[in-house]
Amino acid sequence: MTDQQTYREALDELRAIHARLRSDEADIDTLLDDVKRAADLLDFCRDRLNAVGERLEQVLTDFEDGE
Repeated sequence: MTDQQTYREALDELRAIHARLRSDEADIDTLLDDVKRAADLLDFCRDRLNAVGERLEQVLTDFEDGE
């Protein structure tokens, strides 16, 4: 995972891995690497979603408080 990767890029890569694993082209030799990469991407996406959710909550709280 690069520091510059966006949520959308990570999601696109996850979709590509998912499609590859579900296809007839799934390769047993790369299966473990694909699954590890998918797990890393899922962690990244979850972290980004949590961070955005927390920030949105703060913005809404500030708005409701009139700040």
